[in-house]
Amino acid sequence: MKITVPETINDCTPDQLAKWVYLSGGDVTLNSLTQKLDFRVQVVSIFSGIDKATLYNASIDSINQPFTHIVQMLTGYVPNEPTGVQIVNGTVYTFDKDFSHMTAGQIVDMKLIEDVYQDPCEVLALLYIEDGYKYNQVNDKKQVVNPSNFRKQTFKEEFDGVEFLNVFAFFLDNYEKRKDAILALNMARTMTTMEQMKNDLTDQLQTASGTSGQQSSTD
Repeated sequence: MKITVPETINDCTPDQLAKWVYLSGGDVTLNSLTQKLDFRVQVVSIFSGIDKATLYNASIDSINQPFTHIVQMLTGYVPNEPTGVQIVNGTVYTFDKDFSHMTAGQIVDMKLIEDVYQDPCEVLALLYIEDGYKYNQVNDKKQVVNPSNFRKQTFKEEFDGVEFLNVFAFFLDNYEKRKDAILALNMARTMTTMEQMKNDLTDQLQTASGTSGQQSSTD
């Protein structure tokens, strides 16, 4: 069986790299994962496009050779801050790394992303905008001139692999911090509401028992 995988990280697609990040993440060490044959088959399947059922019929040597290349290729990656610029088919796309500059539309659409690992190009289309344009910019007829779905499809076909790993790590860090901040805010609001309800209930009980207001020495 002939198994073809990307030669370099730059040849990998965002979908492949996002699945790799998900698989290799967590508390389990990469060394322990690489010892498992099923994990090897899964990685080769991701980067070759061959389904797992077909790969299970291949020899172990046929799996190990591309798997070793993939791991060596990916573990050689050195994290850096994303450049924030991508040129695809002659069009320049830029990413403003200051998340406080995000438009209301970007923030709303970010919250709608259900799984960043399953659809990473949706994240890219949200972050990288055509140079000189705003996110979902509209013309005089109130029509969107640069829809994100077009960018999403464009980035599925071509996007620098190293830049993707850089921006994906950058995004996940900010994404998790944003989710943690929202969770903390919601918890604070819940605690405040519960405290207010407790105080209201206490006042009602005191009123019902006639103990509200100034108490006498016999109370």
